[in-house]
Amino acid sequence: MRMSIKNLKVLNKRDSRSLPDWVNFAFELGSFMYESDVKSRKPVTIIISLPSELYFPLFIAMGIADKKFTVNKQARSIRKQVMSLKTGSRIIYQDKESSRKVSVLSVEQSPIFKNEMLLWIQDRGMKSGIPECQWIDRLVLLDEELDEIKKSRKVSKKKELGLEGSPLLSELYSPNKLSKVSFYPGNYFYLVGNTSQIADQMNEEIFIYNDIKGSINDFLYMDDKNSYTNGKLFSSQVKKIKEEITEDVPVIYSDVNSYIKQSKYFSKNPQIIVYSRTDNEGRLYEFKEEIKRKLLQEDHNILTHELIDFLKLNDTKIPNGIELLGWR
Repeated sequence: MRMSIKNLKVLNKRDSRSLPDWVNFAFELGSFMYESDVKSRKPVTIIISLPSELYFPLFIAMGIADKKFTVNKQARSIRKQVMSLKTGSRIIYQDKESSRKVSVLSVEQSPIFKNEMLLWIQDRGMKSGIPECQWIDRLVLLDEELDEIKKSRKVSKKKELGLEGSPLLSELYSPNKLSKVSFYPGNYFYLVGNTSQIADQMNEEIFIYNDIKGSINDFLYMDDKNSYTNGKLFSSQVKKIKEEITEDVPVIYSDVNSYIKQSKYFSKNPQIIVYSRTDNEGRLYEFKEEIKRKLLQEDHNILTHELIDFLKLNDTKIPNGIELLGWR
């Protein structure tokens, strides 16, 4: 299915034009990272070498965000259904080991993450907590439980504010879709880089669709200013990352320095590393030596051809001047 964000046009000084190949390419990389994470048990690593890395990591994140904005209706409605489950209800829980029936204990506010709920289940004799961001991918409700759900339960309108405030998103996806997507805030990607530079790029008005203008900011929600979130931004400059990291969330490094400084915190995550060939020679050398060490000393399967086949299937060209390598 064609990505909705590919309907956008890029603004220039006089008028607008279709998305350049390199923007479409970045969108599809995000889509590939999302789908690879869903299908594979072993995390993917992709390295992208570019003439310039500006904006490119943000467009990858937009590709992941688009997958969540267009998630099917059944998945989007799961929050309301889970919130209405009673103690003792039986549901199916899926992890990397198996799919199995478990019992519901309660649904409570998460003690760790603000504005997120936690589903407590009895699984194999143990009490386990399932964070809200995993409900879509991990839970399946049984037919007998769906019949008993109270249809009158309402979700606070405050949960929808992050998306309703964007005219561009409403035009691209429809307000009805967005109101349902708003029920599922979470971290679907991590972005590591120069936070002030990223903020400037996100605020720049560069898109137009049906005469409505917008920015990258309309698609990426990485702070607490909105009730909806779809990712988290980490500074490449901080000495220590204290936040809890979810291992199956894809991480996007916006440059070589970001990878060198912070990769130790995301060693088990799917990752995509973007770098400019004009970056500092010393950092590039350090980065390339680290990648060589990983490939020589650790067991990996190269998947570059798998990625190329994915791009071809989605009618996406690899632009001139771009080099890539992927493995899992």
